[in-house]
Amino acid sequence: MKRFFQFLFQILFPYHLFICFIIVLIVLLVLPIQIKDRSHFANTELYKDVIERWGAPIVQSAPSVRYIETGTVFTELYPLPFANQTITINTLMNYRKRGLVYFSGFDFNFKGNYTIVNSQAAKIDIVFVFPINLEKNKILLSNLNFYVDEKPSTIDLSETRDKLVWTGRLEKEQAINFEITYSGRGLNEFNYVLDPDLPVKNFHLTAFIEGGKNYDYAEGVIPATAITMENKDKIIMEWDYTSLESGVPVGLILPSEKSFDKIITTMTQRSWLTFIFFFLGIIGLFFYAKKPLPLYTACLIAASYSFFFVLLAYLAAYLHFYIAYGIAFVVIALMLFLYINYTLSLKEGLFTAGLFIIYQFIPTCAVILEGHTGLIYTLEILLGLCILMWLSSRNKIQALISTFKTTLIQKKELS
Repeated sequence: MKRFFQFLFQILFPYHLFICFIIVLIVLLVLPIQIKDRSHFANTELYKDVIERWGAPIVQSAPSVRYIETGTVFTELYPLPFANQTITINTLMNYRKRGLVYFSGFDFNFKGNYTIVNSQAAKIDIVFVFPINLEKNKILLSNLNFYVDEKPSTIDLSETRDKLVWTGRLEKEQAINFEITYSGRGLNEFNYVLDPDLPVKNFHLTAFIEGGKNYDYAEGVIPATAITMENKDKIIMEWDYTSLESGVPVGLILPSEKSFDKIITTMTQRSWLTFIFFFLGIIGLFFYAKKPLPLYTACLIAASYSFFFVLLAYLAAYLHFYIAYGIAFVVIALMLFLYINYTLSLKEGLFTAGLFIIYQFIPTCAVILEGHTGLIYTLEILLGLCILMWLSSRNKIQALISTFKTTLIQKKELS
């Protein structure tokens, strides 16, 4: 084993593989730490900034109804359950970009339809209270509409502007319908919390989500009874219950963009292995051209290879990730092509660009396409085997291998 490593060192040291590997290793160690620090900052300070500017996670409490019999002395209000609750939520994802992090901002339209029936033996006076936070949910008063039995009603807000309040009288067995609509902005989640003091009957909630598909549920939230995928970017989720436990939340965590900071970190951490194969290809290229590989040339090639990740990280902070990825790849591939083209020839320059595609573009695509990583790596290995089989069948390559063997035997005899 010792002789093998000595032999390997004698072959690779003249081509500066170890020095170049250290350059890549420095980037591999430093860049993920920087990204992690920025991500921590994004999840704390920037998250607060997005909430202040855009809106907070939505927690919409269900309305409550209390009553007393008409003409009785006011001592206590009694809860009155809804005969029917039908809620419709339309959300459109509006991702908020801060550096490498995309926050799941969304615009939404809320429509709640509530029916109450006086099942008491006499007239009752009721108070209908709908909790709403205009400031937190970025709701404009002009977008808030309130209807009683399909007729527009005056909007009376509490002094703290966090409740809509309506009072009225119901005859025996009289039914009344309330409808509330408003538009707002939110972040990450939309939860609808039922009144803990009211039994829930005939509950229907439908959420239309457009602009993403990777939804989730928060802890303790009742899952949807039906989910329909209309297309790759639109989901319809339904909660349909004839009876439900009071006080439980219903809702979801809205779709999110990929964690591009984690993707870049994973790309960088895996790059050491692909760099070795890439640089071995560069060594073979110079050996094929029968020219020495100077130290400065080797270091510039290694620096260009690893600088791809640095360039990608900073471009992605200002542009969409996929645009930044394309620009970074084209820029570095072009740099390597032009450099080797001037150093050796056009054919060798094209070969270097091909190496960069095989050992940079394909492995990083495998990280982006998470669900297909194994398949992409398998196809890359298959492509590599095909190329090696083709090269090994060429007379010129066979002659080079023979020359390389002779050189190694001579070195071994001299040592």
